[in-house]
Amino acid sequence: MALAGCDKVSTFTGSSIKCDNETAKQLVVESFSKVLSDASAERVKNLIASENITIDMGKLRAALAKVTFNVTDIRTNNSDPNSKKEYCVTNFVVNIPGEIITDADAARAVYDDTKVAQAAVLADLSLESNQLKTSIDYMVQPTDDAKKVYVQLENGESVAYFVRDVVIDSLLKSARLNAAEIAKQEELQRQAEEAAAEKEYNSLLISEAQTRLDNANKNLNLVWNATTKEVRDQLLDEQKIWLKKRDLECKLDSTDAVNPEIHRLNCEASMTEQRTSVLRQKIFYLE
Repeated sequence: MALAGCDKVSTFTGSSIKCDNETAKQLVVESFSKVLSDASAERVKNLIASENITIDMGKLRAALAKVTFNVTDIRTNNSDPNSKKEYCVTNFVVNIPGEIITDADAARAVYDDTKVAQAAVLADLSLESNQLKTSIDYMVQPTDDAKKVYVQLENGESVAYFVRDVVIDSLLKSARLNAAEIAKQEELQRQAEEAAAEKEYNSLLISEAQTRLDNANKNLNLVWNATTKEVRDQLLDEQKIWLKKRDLECKLDSTDAVNPEIHRLNCEASMTEQRTSVLRQKIFYLE
């Protein structure tokens, strides 16, 4: 609830002032502007405390100054017979510049927040062509000496908070986009470092698997060359078939592996180690 007063009083008939008095209309706008200004300052404090975000107050005042208000279709709801109070209602129109709404939407998109038009629907506010429309109840009353007029808004906080958030969000556009870009670059850097570490680790695993296979082949050749030519001639065809089978089987088995090359090398090493053991026994019996 907000109360506004003004020293300028238009001429009015009788002991009361009408709802559509120009001074009263001006005070409705001034009162709403004060609610909006106070609410904006409060949110700026909250942003500093909760998100460590600072907004240039000069830019905030300049942005708020671009938002204009119209008091239209004024109706008198009631008159107090025991005082000079008049209870009024107006179709209050807030004109928000299109660039402010566009910037606010861009800032909200960074956090996947609801767009301004959608937020208006959720808040039961009418937003058409950058005009926000709502009904505001207010009370108007002159002082006993008829030198001042006071206006008190009975509602209007919700639309003031809505406008405040749109204006402040528009000023957050650059900061949020910069923060999002920094976060994106940091994530890309993290992914690059992770990929480099994974590549290095895979390289080590491949080297390890290749060393194992080289040792297995070396041991197999030692066993093969340790026997006589006659024994080797008896095992040669079998050995050629096994070698081809090893290569094909390990190649097929590694197709769906997470690391095909590592899987293939370890597969060949295992089969070679097993073949060496089998070959040693065969040679023993043939000798």
